Amino acid sequence: MRRLFCLIVLAVPAIACAGDEPERTVKDLAYGEVLFEFYQDDHFAALTRLLAGLERNELPSHARDADLLLGALYLSFGQHQIAGQVFEQVLEQSVDPMLHDRAWYFLAKIWHQRGYLPEAEQALARISGSLPESFEPERVMLEAQVLLDQQRFGEALAVLEAWEKPDDEWVGYIKYNIGVALVRLGEVDAGSRILAEVGSMETDEDAVEAVLALKDKANVALGYAWLQAQRPVEAKPALQRVRLAGPYSNKALLGVGWADAEQDNYRAALAPWVELQDRDLLDSAVQESLLAVPYAFSRLEADAQAADYYVNAINAFTSEIARIDEAVASVKNGELLAGWLAAQESEAVGWYFELDQIPASTESRYLVELMASNRFQEGVKNYHDLLSMSDNLTDWVDSLGAFDDILDTRQHAYEERLPAIASSLNDIQLDALERQRVELESRLLTIEQTEDVVALGTRDQQRIWGELEAMEQKLATIEGEPNAAELLEKQQFFKGLLLWELRRDYRARLWNEQRSLRDLETALSEARQRHHTVTTASDSWPDEFVELTARIGGLRPRVQSLQSSTQAAVTDQRQYLELVAVETLESQRDRLNTYMVQARFSLATIYDRAAANVELETTAALIEGPQ
Repeated sequence: MRRLFCLIVLAVPAIACAGDEPERTVKDLAYGEVLFEFYQDDHFAALTRLLAGLERNELPSHARDADLLLGALYLSFGQHQIAGQVFEQVLEQSVDPMLHDRAWYFLAKIWHQRGYLPEAEQALARISGSLPESFEPERVMLEAQVLLDQQRFGEALAVLEAWEKPDDEWVGYIKYNIGVALVRLGEVDAGSRILAEVGSMETDEDAVEAVLALKDKANVALGYAWLQAQRPVEAKPALQRVRLAGPYSNKALLGVGWADAEQDNYRAALAPWVELQDRDLLDSAVQESLLAVPYAFSRLEADAQAADYYVNAINAFTSEIARIDEAVASVKNGELLAGWLAAQESEAVGWYFELDQIPASTESRYLVELMASNRFQEGVKNYHDLLSMSDNLTDWVDSLGAFDDILDTRQHAYEERLPAIASSLNDIQLDALERQRVELESRLLTIEQTEDVVALGTRDQQRIWGELEAMEQKLATIEGEPNAAELLEKQQFFKGLLLWELRRDYRARLWNEQRSLRDLETALSEARQRHHTVTTASDSWPDEFVELTARIGGLRPRVQSLQSSTQAAVTDQRQYLELVAVETLESQRDRLNTYMVQARFSLATIYDRAAANVELETTAALIEGPQ
């Protein structure tokens, strides 16, 4: 089924199948999470995350892609109606007709495999043009098969005959289906000609098994068509063309024997029928041969051999019926599906689950044909998916309990920390800090306007400047004294040098102070915001706690309700599969019972005939008297 996902790649370049490179990046994080789960083949998680993303409007850049993927994921879990609605909404808006047609083709194919024949027919009707060459033969075959499965043989024949250019790979299958359809419509001669053509196809030594099996299948169908038409002469050559080691050899051998028997050549009929008795008794042809061989001996008036074979047949039927009874009891005890699922190595769900590991149990050997059917495989897949969903819901019930514990822990932590938080919030005087910032800003503005270079000097510079200012006043008091002029000159020199340094660094210091003031304003703004956040969180947590508790409490009955519904669905699906298996086993048992009744009746007839012959011989001897 991965081909459907490859189809979606045509419309969703962000998704790539094996060997493909994405043509564009994922723009929405939520969609990337969906694709991650999808690439892990965890379709349940991908579907859950995709639905959540659509509900929360987290996929604005991939809305169309997400809808296509949503339809495919629904389809993988058997939700055909929902998937059909999604495809219909998306694909009818598609401007790419090839994407439109291929999507409906794959949808029809999956519906047919799951036994939804009307839905498959409707999906095929939505294909507006011809599919690519690699798909068109399959589409024709699919359309015809859907009609054949609905017993609409005339329409199926019309579809097959209307296709004028069959591909060489498919021509044999096309002709086989046409031949079968004609035979079922009662046109045996016309159908037989086509089946004979398929059964006589030329093949080389490297022919694949599928082609050889198709030839055998066509020859068996042809042979039995002639047998049912009471034309054994034509039936035998067709049946003799079937390979002795092929999957249809048992039925062919049985048919060859009946072709000879229909011509009263019972001695020749014994050869294929005796050959069959050495094969697997589970095959219906082998079971029928157990009656056919003594029947032939009976017609050859070899009653002793016939009686022995009838006794052997009765014993074989009795043993097989006993084993089938054991298998039926095992299925009814619920051991069937448990054993099968336990043998599977893969835990995948959706499309990727397949019942490919069958344990060697009593019931399994009688259900091989049933297990090979797509319908039963789909039923087992659905059962497995339901079990996975039930387990998921059970995990969620446990998770809800964990959420309760988390909330209780947070509530306890809140109650413990609330006094410390309240004390810390009260200690923080943001208004006072803001007033100080305003004062600093005003002071810095005054310094800038007056170019008070001394105000931005270092502590040492301001100290020295103060000392020089004080020294100037003292020197004024000793004016006229010896060395006073020299001292004043030195004081003015040092004051000028210091003023030069202050003016040199003034602009840089002013810029640094302004930057620090801006940083202080930013820090105060963040502090106010955090103060508000902490206060709001502290005040809102009690209401949030009540809301979350109520939400979890509301989810629990919902999950439990879903769990109950899922468990009921699991039970119904298991009972359905067990019923199908029991019906299959009982049909085999009924057939064996019928064969055993026939064998016993025929054996009784032989005994009666033998007893009558003995009585006649005794009477004749008495009449003739001693010689």
